[in-house]
Amino acid sequence: MGMHLSPGKRGAKQQPTPNVNVTPLVDVALVVLIIFMVVTPLMTKTFWLNLPKQERADEPPPPPSDDANKPLVVTVDRSGKIHVNQTELSKEELKDRLPRMLAAKKQKVVYFDAHNELGYGRAVDVLDATRAGGARSIAILTETVVR
Repeated sequence: MGMHLSPGKRGAKQQPTPNVNVTPLVDVALVVLIIFMVVTPLMTKTFWLNLPKQERADEPPPPPSDDANKPLVVTVDRSGKIHVNQTELSKEELKDRLPRMLAAKKQKVVYFDAHNELGYGRAVDVLDATRAGGARSIAILTETVVR
Protein backbone atom coordinates (compact mmCIF):
# COMPACT_ATOMS: atom_id res chain seq x y z
CA MET A 1 0.00 0.00 0.00
CA GLY A 2 1.41 3.33 -0.98
CA MET A 3 0.94 6.76 0.51
CA HIS A 4 0.45 9.97 -1.32
CA LEU A 5 0.42 13.46 0.09
CA SER A 6 -2.40 15.47 -1.35
CA PRO A 7 -1.75 19.02 -2.25
CA GLY A 8 -3.98 21.02 0.05
CA LYS A 9 -4.34 24.67 0.78
CA ARG A 10 -1.22 26.68 1.28
CA GLY A 11 -0.17 26.67 4.82
CA ALA A 12 -2.58 23.89 5.73
CA LYS A 13 -1.31 20.61 6.92
CA GLN A 14 -1.01 18.11 4.13
CA GLN A 15 -2.95 14.88 4.77
CA PRO A 16 -1.75 11.52 3.43
CA THR A 17 -4.30 9.69 1.26
CA PRO A 18 -4.16 5.89 1.16
CA ASN A 19 -3.59 4.32 -2.21
CA VAL A 20 -4.11 0.55 -2.66
CA ASN A 21 -1.75 -1.33 -4.99
CA VAL A 22 -3.84 -4.17 -6.48
CA THR A 23 -1.10 -5.76 -8.63
CA PRO A 24 0.30 -8.18 -5.98
CA LEU A 25 -3.23 -9.30 -5.10
CA VAL A 26 -4.03 -10.08 -8.74
CA ASP A 27 -0.69 -11.91 -9.15
CA VAL A 28 -1.40 -14.17 -6.17
CA ALA A 29 -4.97 -14.85 -7.35
CA LEU A 30 -3.77 -15.84 -10.83
CA VAL A 31 -1.08 -18.15 -9.42
CA VAL A 32 -3.67 -19.89 -7.19
CA LEU A 33 -6.04 -20.21 -10.17
CA ILE A 34 -3.33 -21.81 -12.31
CA ILE A 35 -2.42 -24.23 -9.51
CA PHE A 36 -6.06 -25.33 -9.20
CA MET A 37 -6.35 -25.73 -12.98
CA VAL A 38 -3.31 -28.00 -13.05
CA VAL A 39 -4.20 -30.08 -9.98
CA THR A 40 -7.93 -30.63 -10.65
CA PRO A 41 -7.54 -33.16 -13.52
CA LEU A 42 -5.12 -35.18 -11.37
CA MET A 43 -7.71 -35.56 -8.60
CA THR A 44 -10.23 -37.53 -10.64
CA LYS A 45 -10.51 -41.19 -9.71
CA THR A 46 -11.35 -43.82 -12.28
CA PHE A 47 -11.94 -47.53 -12.03
CA TRP A 48 -12.68 -50.15 -14.63
CA LEU A 49 -15.77 -52.28 -14.49
CA ASN A 50 -16.11 -55.27 -16.78
CA LEU A 51 -19.74 -56.12 -17.31
CA PRO A 52 -20.91 -59.19 -19.20
CA LYS A 53 -22.25 -58.55 -22.66
CA GLN A 54 -26.00 -58.39 -22.81
CA GLU A 55 -27.67 -60.72 -25.26
CA ARG A 56 -29.97 -59.14 -27.77
CA ALA A 57 -33.43 -60.53 -28.24
CA ASP A 58 -33.19 -60.46 -32.05
CA GLU A 59 -30.00 -62.54 -32.18
CA PRO A 60 -30.38 -66.31 -32.31
CA PRO A 61 -28.71 -68.22 -29.47
CA PRO A 62 -25.32 -69.73 -30.29
CA PRO A 63 -25.26 -73.40 -31.26
CA PRO A 64 -24.61 -75.84 -28.42
CA SER A 65 -20.98 -76.71 -27.91
CA ASP A 66 -19.44 -80.14 -27.67
CA ASP A 67 -18.63 -81.82 -24.33
CA ALA A 68 -14.95 -80.82 -24.40
CA ASN A 69 -15.86 -77.13 -24.23
CA LYS A 70 -18.62 -77.45 -21.62
CA PRO A 71 -17.71 -75.67 -18.40
CA LEU A 72 -17.38 -77.54 -15.13
CA VAL A 73 -20.34 -76.68 -12.93
CA VAL A 74 -20.28 -77.83 -9.32
CA THR A 75 -23.80 -77.76 -7.89
CA VAL A 76 -25.01 -78.54 -4.39
CA ASP A 77 -28.70 -79.37 -4.05
CA ARG A 78 -31.00 -78.81 -1.10
CA SER A 79 -30.03 -82.06 0.61
CA GLY A 80 -26.28 -81.32 0.30
CA LYS A 81 -25.47 -83.71 -2.56
CA ILE A 82 -22.62 -82.57 -4.79
CA HIS A 83 -22.99 -82.77 -8.58
CA VAL A 84 -20.34 -81.99 -11.18
CA ASN A 85 -22.04 -81.67 -14.59
CA GLN A 86 -24.87 -84.07 -13.65
CA THR A 87 -22.47 -86.59 -12.03
CA GLU A 88 -23.04 -87.09 -8.33
CA LEU A 89 -19.82 -87.16 -6.28
CA SER A 90 -18.92 -87.26 -2.63
CA LYS A 91 -16.67 -84.62 -1.08
CA GLU A 92 -13.63 -86.95 -1.19
CA GLU A 93 -14.33 -88.00 -4.79
CA LEU A 94 -14.53 -84.33 -5.75
CA LYS A 95 -10.99 -83.75 -4.46
CA ASP A 96 -9.69 -86.79 -6.38
CA ARG A 97 -11.53 -86.39 -9.70
CA LEU A 98 -11.56 -82.60 -10.13
CA PRO A 99 -7.87 -82.29 -11.16
CA ARG A 100 -8.42 -84.80 -13.98
CA MET A 101 -11.58 -83.03 -15.09
CA LEU A 102 -9.77 -79.69 -15.15
CA ALA A 103 -6.86 -81.16 -17.12
CA ALA A 104 -9.25 -82.21 -19.89
CA LYS A 105 -10.81 -78.74 -20.22
CA LYS A 106 -9.51 -75.76 -22.14
CA GLN A 107 -11.12 -73.33 -19.73
CA LYS A 108 -9.78 -73.75 -16.19
CA VAL A 109 -12.73 -72.04 -14.46
CA VAL A 110 -15.07 -73.99 -12.19
CA TYR A 111 -18.59 -72.61 -11.79
CA PHE A 112 -20.27 -73.05 -8.42
CA ASP A 113 -24.00 -73.07 -7.69
CA ALA A 114 -25.72 -73.92 -4.41
CA HIS A 115 -29.40 -74.23 -3.65
CA ASN A 116 -30.91 -71.17 -1.97
CA GLU A 117 -32.03 -73.13 1.09
CA LEU A 118 -28.66 -74.84 1.61
CA GLY A 119 -26.78 -73.82 4.75
CA TYR A 120 -23.89 -71.42 4.36
CA GLY A 121 -21.44 -73.75 6.14
CA ARG A 122 -22.16 -76.65 3.80
CA ALA A 123 -21.70 -74.41 0.74
CA VAL A 124 -18.34 -73.20 2.07
CA ASP A 125 -17.27 -76.81 2.75
CA VAL A 126 -17.94 -77.72 -0.88
CA LEU A 127 -16.10 -74.59 -2.06
CA ASP A 128 -13.11 -75.59 0.08
CA ALA A 129 -13.20 -79.11 -1.35
CA THR A 130 -13.30 -77.63 -4.86
CA ARG A 131 -10.29 -75.45 -4.07
CA ALA A 132 -8.48 -78.47 -2.57
CA GLY A 133 -9.25 -80.38 -5.75
CA GLY A 134 -7.11 -78.00 -7.77
CA ALA A 135 -9.56 -75.30 -8.90
CA ARG A 136 -7.74 -71.98 -8.86
CA SER A 137 -10.52 -69.92 -10.42
CA ILE A 138 -14.04 -70.42 -9.05
CA ALA A 139 -16.94 -68.37 -10.40
CA ILE A 140 -20.05 -68.25 -8.26
CA LEU A 141 -23.25 -68.33 -10.29
CA THR A 142 -25.95 -65.84 -9.39
CA GLU A 143 -28.73 -67.49 -11.35
CA THR A 144 -29.77 -71.11 -11.02
CA VAL A 145 -28.61 -73.47 -13.72
CA VAL A 146 -30.82 -76.06 -15.33
CA ARG A 147 -30.60 -79.22 -13.25
